[in-house]
Amino acid sequence: MFELHALRDLFARTPGQRLGPEPYTADFEERFRRIGTDGFWKLECRQDYQEHGFPSWEAFREGDWTGALKLIDDLRPEFERDRAQLVAAGIGHHRVRVVTEPLSPYVQWELHILHAKDHYGENVRVLTTAQAPDLPDLVVLGDEAVYDVHHTGDGTPAGATRYTDTPLVRAARTLVQRLHTSGEPLRSYFPRAVAGPTPPCG
Repeated sequence: MFELHALRDLFARTPGQRLGPEPYTADFEERFRRIGTDGFWKLECRQDYQEHGFPSWEAFREGDWTGALKLIDDLRPEFERDRAQLVAAGIGHHRVRVVTEPLSPYVQWELHILHAKDHYGENVRVLTTAQAPDLPDLVVLGDEAVYDVHHTGDGTPAGATRYTDTPLVRAARTLVQRLHTSGEPLRSYFPRAVAGPTPPCG
C-alpha cells in the first residue's frame, strides 16, 4: 500500500509530542471542538483492547453477554444525542474497523457498540486484516492533528503521539479516507458476520 509506506516515512521525519493517557484525552477534547467539516477519521486495528470502567465491557469480561448487550442498548439515547450535536456542529464522524476473521471475542462485542453508533450516523466501515495488514491505530482531527495511538501489549490505553504538521495530518487523513472508501459498510457486514445473541467463543 503506497500511501502507508509514504505515511510511515512522513511520521519518521516529523517531530511529534508524546502524550500520556490523560493529556491525550484533554488535548483531543480541546481540538475536537474546532475541527469543522474536515471531520473526525479513526483507524482502529487491534483485535483486543482493555476498557476498564466501561460497564458493558466489564460485563463482557465477566462473561455476562446478555448484560453486556443490554448495557449497549441502554446507551442508544446517548449515542443519538452525541450524533445530533455533531450534526449541528457540522462535524463528520468516520471510523475504519480492521478485523481478523474469525472475529475475536472483543471485536464481536465491540461491533455491537459500533453498530449502534453507526445507526445514528457514525459511518463505520470494516476491512479485514487480509485487506489492510500491518496498520497503526490513528485518529485524525480535521487539519488540527493526527494521533498515533498507543497501547500496552494487552491493549491498555497508553496515550498517543500527536503530530500537527499539516502535510502529515492531511496525508494521514487521505489514507484513512481511502481505507474507509474501500471498506464494507458495517450495516451490511454486521448481519452477516456478527448479529445474534450467541456469546463469543474463546
